[in-house]
Amino acid sequence: MKCPVSKLCGGCELLQVAYEKQGRMKQEEVQDLLDQANLKMEAMPVTMAKESVSYRNKVIYGFAKDKNKKVYAGLYAPKSHRVINTKGCRMQPDLVNEILDEIARLVDSMKIELYSPKTGTGLLRHVLIRYAHETQEVMVVFVTAYKEFPSRKNMVRALREKFPQIKTILQNINPRDTSIVLQDETMILYGQGTITDILCGKKITFGASSFYQINHDQCEALYTKAKDMLALDGKADLLDTYCGVGTIGLVMADGCKQVTGVEINKDAVDNARYNAKQNGVENIRFIAMDSTKFMQDAARNHKSYDAIILDPPRAGTTREFIQAACKLHPGKILYISCDPHTLVRDLGFFKRNGYVSNKVELVDMFPNTKHIESLVLLTPDPKKAKNAYREGAQNSRNGADGRKGGRFDRNAKNASAPKAKKPARELNPYEKALAEYKAAKRRGKK
Repeated sequence: MKCPVSKLCGGCELLQVAYEKQGRMKQEEVQDLLDQANLKMEAMPVTMAKESVSYRNKVIYGFAKDKNKKVYAGLYAPKSHRVINTKGCRMQPDLVNEILDEIARLVDSMKIELYSPKTGTGLLRHVLIRYAHETQEVMVVFVTAYKEFPSRKNMVRALREKFPQIKTILQNINPRDTSIVLQDETMILYGQGTITDILCGKKITFGASSFYQINHDQCEALYTKAKDMLALDGKADLLDTYCGVGTIGLVMADGCKQVTGVEINKDAVDNARYNAKQNGVENIRFIAMDSTKFMQDAARNHKSYDAIILDPPRAGTTREFIQAACKLHPGKILYISCDPHTLVRDLGFFKRNGYVSNKVELVDMFPNTKHIESLVLLTPDPKKAKNAYREGAQNSRNGADGRKGGRFDRNAKNASAPKAKKPARELNPYEKALAEYKAAKRRGKK
């Protein structure tokens, strides 16, 4: 596939590579990272997308003028403020491209001033469009440098008349000198401020800043694989961290006794609670809190979960999260990652805290780019459990009374030794892990 501006915009680094070869390249890259980190794990073949184009359900475009002073919209060149004219980009649906073209035309005809990052002047910075694959509902967000927006009513009316699929239009005010697109102040110009998609049979409503996977069909493939890997039995107490608008937890809920979702974005938590209600899912609750902080509190309070899911942003999770999660002694931890570099880093720390895996599952969420989605199912390390038993047995033989290997230690503080007891039967690693898990459960009930 060819694109005249692919080398300029940088959005599709692998566009000219045959799609099947892209999968092999991504698998090899992940395997190399695992090997370099001395993790004895296998990168599995990539679950490829049925459609490698028209999949992006979220786009952020900037604006500029061509040599004829005509306004156009496009993606930013890598590491710059230069806007590349990406008219008709194949990575997003035709409807999204049509809306982008019309917005550029309206901005030009209404003579709306474009923001300049060099001078810090002008009004219109970006437009963000979100698209619901199954319902075809569309959200349009105008990001402006200040609140005053001339021709705002005319813009909204024109877009609504031409595109009935647009269900909400918002204005986000971003006066800061920053590359972060959305800031805190948002005004609803039309609609409810949200759109609704259908994912894995669930109605999912989300807002402008809420996390929602960029590729609908591959997201369904990802969640199906995640559910198969966890093999929930209907009795599980599941903790879903970095949960966004609750998609993963809602998909898993029918295999659980209880689901707890944790998300720092309060708007996303509001969406998640609404999603649970509109889908009639009653065994799920959501907490607006930083996932690391929640995990640390859970460890201090001796909470207990049968399984934990984490789907952190590209930067990965924190060491504090990992330490606290492992202290809860869950039977399973499912790590979903969009960056194999931070995944491998975190897997090393999970290993040092007693949780391991032997493989990484891969899903191509981002065709024609270098990015890849990964899933890893972590379970307690049998070797750690065996070593823990050996340490305990050695401490038992030494004792607090100064006995070493059954012989009296003259340097011990206590000269009298109790009568030796018959040693307990040695637990195998599975029994040891099970005993630790039951003890954690008991502590959680106190």
